Amino acid sequence: MILSIDEIRDKIRPICEKYKIEKVWLFGSYARGEAREDSDVDFHMEVPKGIGLFGLGGIYADLEEALGKEIDLITRLPEENKIFKKYVEREEILIYDRQREGCADPANYRKAL
Repeated sequence: MILSIDEIRDKIRPICEKYKIEKVWLFGSYARGEAREDSDVDFHMEVPKGIGLFGLGGIYADLEEALGKEIDLITRLPEENKIFKKYVEREEILIYDRQREGCADPANYRKAL
């Protein structure tokens, strides 16, 4: 099943609220509109400080269960890997912002870090 960005946003919102996640960006094939049935879902998240390994594991498991897909999750962009950082920043789409309780306006999805 290929999910729409709106479906992904709706499915992750309760998880973001549960873990007090600040922001979530989508990148990769889903952000580019190139997702296939076997595509994973790539997330870049701004998580609360001190969430710990168990908290991250919970987020990961909850996201996979909610979406019914494998996911990749990064919580910061590595400064030492400038090529990867530039790649993610170029295509990422903001799909959740705790301060605004999600992005309801698809025209405003694209945001730079």
